Order: sequence, then C-alpha cells, then structure tokens
Amino acid sequence: MKISKIAVLIVAIAMLAFVTLSVADSPHVAVTICHIPPGNPANAHEITVDNDAVPAHLAHGDNLGQCGGDGDGPTDGPGSR
Repeated sequence: MKISKIAVLIVAIAMLAFVTLSVADSPHVAVTICHIPPGNPANAHEITVDNDAVPAHLAHGDNLGQCGGDGDGPTDGPGSR
C-alpha cells in the first residue's frame, strides 16, 4: 500500500500545528520584582510581572523579590542590605 505524498504532508502539518499549540500554551508564572524606575530610584516599588518580562526588568536594574521596607531595594538577593 502506497502512502501518497499529500497524506504525509497532511500528517506533518497536523503534527507541527499540535507542537506549536502546545508551546503556545506553556504556563506563565507571576514573578514579584522590586521595580526601580530608571532616573527615580527613590520610587522603588514591588510589581508582579509575567515570567517572560523578567529579563527586561533585570536588564534595567530591577531586582527579584520584594523591596525593602523603606522602598529602596530588595529584601533578599543581589543588591539587598
């Protein structure tokens, strides 16, 4: 029994669609960061962002975790007191 090229192509497309949808449905996790606004470090405050946004926040000086009680930095991790 021969399998036509069209049948193989249809199966391949269906598999690709399934994998693509599975990756798109990957879980998103809320992460608390100490957001230190550029140019206004006195206004440091906690925000919760999607895990996909964490690298961008860390790149401009924010820190993982909660800010200190006086609003000027994290309570643990790099940059803590």
